[in-house]
Amino acid sequence: MIIAINCIFCQPRGGGIREYIYNVVSALSRIDKENQYILYVLKDCADYARQTLPDVPNMRIKSTPYDSSYRSVINRSLFSRQYWLKEEREEHFDVFHSPFFHAPKLKKAKVLITVHDLRFCRYPSTYTLPRYLFLRYVVRNSIRQADAIITISAFTKSEIMDVYKIDGKKITVVHEAINRDDFAAEKLKGYVLEDVAKPLENQHFILSVGHIEPRKNYERLLDAFALLKEKPEATDVKLVIVGKRGHHYENVLKRIGEMQDVYYLDFVSRKLLLWLYQNAAVFAFPSYYEGFGFPPLEAACFRTISAVAKISSMPEVCGDSVVYFDPLNIQEMEQALWHCLYDKDYIAEKKALLSPNLDRFSWDRNACETLEIYKSLR
Repeated sequence: MIIAINCIFCQPRGGGIREYIYNVVSALSRIDKENQYILYVLKDCADYARQTLPDVPNMRIKSTPYDSSYRSVINRSLFSRQYWLKEEREEHFDVFHSPFFHAPKLKKAKVLITVHDLRFCRYPSTYTLPRYLFLRYVVRNSIRQADAIITISAFTKSEIMDVYKIDGKKITVVHEAINRDDFAAEKLKGYVLEDVAKPLENQHFILSVGHIEPRKNYERLLDAFALLKEKPEATDVKLVIVGKRGHHYENVLKRIGEMQDVYYLDFVSRKLLLWLYQNAAVFAFPSYYEGFGFPPLEAACFRTISAVAKISSMPEVCGDSVVYFDPLNIQEMEQALWHCLYDKDYIAEKKALLSPNLDRFSWDRNACETLEIYKSLR
């Protein structure tokens, strides 16, 4: 069987989809020596892809005529179907896998798409109007035309069924995973703490990670932190927020500037992020919409417990290993943070559950389940 995978997001700024592509393709290279793979990449990112993706006999990297420029992105979105039809004729692939939520309609090849979330439907303000209108059109068509759909959580599967009114039989939940070797204390050997984080050395702090945008719910986190600080035992605790400025971030940054013991570190280096996970007393994740939600799992790799919003995919991902709260209830959020900081029995109970929960997620398991879907489409 010949399997084509659209790897155009295998590029330096490919974000979460780049990580998904890298991990799925790498795991497939370990478990599948029988089928042939064609990995399609952008022409100006071909060298990067060759250095990043596996170099194995049954996987071949092929450049598309498109590059990463804005103009090329528009052309690719509007006119790429003819290119994929040409590739289908020339390469005779049996399955075409798009690791994101739109794909072309092909003549013979079966089409599989991975849908990570429906944020553009639920929170359209996070996109420009042209981008939103484009996604609304192409995603609807791709979901209806696809022969099979992978979702990364049961939550996203239920969203697809609710929004697009399609039969759940063609949707398979295949959980993503954490590369635990990438989130290990050994990665910090020889690390010298960067100046921006020096004030946090030997401090008792709460950590939160994610883009600064409304769905991340930072304003309520700041309210809960202010409430926590009124308690005598919490006078020394700090709050650290790490994340790029997304959209509608102004109020959050303004409030941070007005509060004591709150640090905003913007984008940080990989090693500093690991240091923060390792040294945080608790990880806070107040976001009220996540297709999967990696950060509590990343924190768990360092045996850091989390207080997490009980909403969207988070109970599915975190199981019993975290302390939950209603993301709209500031008092409940503050109580969850307090338990994670000061309730020794509760802390010990949750720490004992971190590793078993992490064991539920594996990229090799993900690849095995993905491969079974490829086979079912043949």
